[in-house]
Amino acid sequence: MLSHLESGKGVPVVLVHGNFACKEWWRELLEDPPEGAWLLAPDLPGFGESPAPEGFSPSIPAYAEALRAFLREKGAEGAILVGHSLGGAVVMEAAMEGTRGLLLVNPAPPSGLETPEAYYPILESYRENREALSQALAAMAPTRRPPWFPELVAKAQGMHPAHFQGNARALAAWRLERPYPGPVLVVYGALDPLVTRGMAEATAAFFPRGRLRVLEGVGHSVNLENPGLFREILGEFLKEVAA
Repeated sequence: MLSHLESGKGVPVVLVHGNFACKEWWRELLEDPPEGAWLLAPDLPGFGESPAPEGFSPSIPAYAEALRAFLREKGAEGAILVGHSLGGAVVMEAAMEGTRGLLLVNPAPPSGLETPEAYYPILESYRENREALSQALAAMAPTRRPPWFPELVAKAQGMHPAHFQGNARALAAWRLERPYPGPVLVVYGALDPLVTRGMAEATAAFFPRGRLRVLEGVGHSVNLENPGLFREILGEFLKEVAA
């Protein structure tokens, strides 16, 4: 089973982190879960404390299959799936017939996310250059970072070696074939330097029941920048889906 954190009781809500991240990116939400939510935050294979299987090659379908297995093991097949950044692509791919809803936080779009070739050596350099990695992650949470941000940087540098370039390659190669038919809320922080508003709009439009909520004054990572606001958004979505 994937290493994970959990809190609360009620409807299962599975929180899937992004690239260079881990389950601790949801720590403040886990400390104060919305009423009626059973929060589960796993580390995907090769992130945090979840080892990658021997010969693992990063791909969105592979991460999605690992997530589906985790849902089965926890008896949470009927969960709301929450995905941040790369995790947004993972939950889009992993959504099943019993999935209650998708909440996508500044997600990679269903058409994939291209990284210019010139950036791949920079991604690889983060394996050794912690200061550069710290600056890159800080840009993903421009308005506020928690006191344990250095821990998040250390966890990021501890990713599986194949992930530093491989996750960007995986997002560039991925395309979502079938849109999930249930409720989808795309939450977009307008200060995001990575995912554009146009991408967020296209993601919401891709799903039959998709809609977009734009957060002014927030960057790529509302889960770090304004966890109280994100708790409210998740609580509202939970009530909507339950109704």
